[in-house]
Amino acid sequence: MLTHEQLHRYGRDGFLDVTEPFLSAAEITDARERIDNLFERWSTLSSRVRAGNSDTPPLTARIFRVTGLDPGIARGQLVKSCQEIAASIVGRRHVWCRFDAAIYKYPGAGQVLWHQDIALSMTRMSPHSVHFWIPLNDHDADSGSMAFIPGSHLTGRAEHRRAEGGGLQMAADPVFDGNVVSVPLSVGNFSLHGPLTMHKSNSNGGRGIRKALTLEFSPGPWSAARQLGRPLVRVMG
Repeated sequence: MLTHEQLHRYGRDGFLDVTEPFLSAAEITDARERIDNLFERWSTLSSRVRAGNSDTPPLTARIFRVTGLDPGIARGQLVKSCQEIAASIVGRRHVWCRFDAAIYKYPGAGQVLWHQDIALSMTRMSPHSVHFWIPLNDHDADSGSMAFIPGSHLTGRAEHRRAEGGGLQMAADPVFDGNVVSVPLSVGNFSLHGPLTMHKSNSNGGRGIRKALTLEFSPGPWSAARQLGRPLVRVMG
């Protein structure tokens, strides 16, 4: 579980990078192998759960609701560990997995521009949701790591515009003092951020695929993603 100091940093900065080994290598390996299998089946997946209509993955490839496509991921210790952390942050006994996605960023993939997740949501997003970024392999500094603006969650929802070639439909032009924190992570580490936290990911200038799983937990059953039906998981804390 997170320490009081880590919880304080999360509330102050709007994000938290947990760089000491926290999630076990076995948990990550199991999830990565299952998700690798989904990417191998890319051409057979419904367009409802993949980003892009091509039979081959784009340079930044996303598969949504992997916990529904492979229930073994939903039942695994990785998701349970994240659920417990999210429940402790929001101070509720129950939290639901509202949304999840696997994001594979191939060499040469461009950056994802500054944005707040709440501005991109097509379903109702709780302002108290907790978003996990979990590396499935080691993310070097040049592989497209995440970057955050500390304290940006305190300024409210920013105006977003249509992005041009940034890999997202919408992007923001944040006003900040130049303080940007890049967060390269290794297997066993993870980062957290809130729905109003301004963040982006850099281009992948490395030689390997940057593999990550994102999980979003919210403190209410109303928040379950509606694309594929009922919420998949719930925490009893």
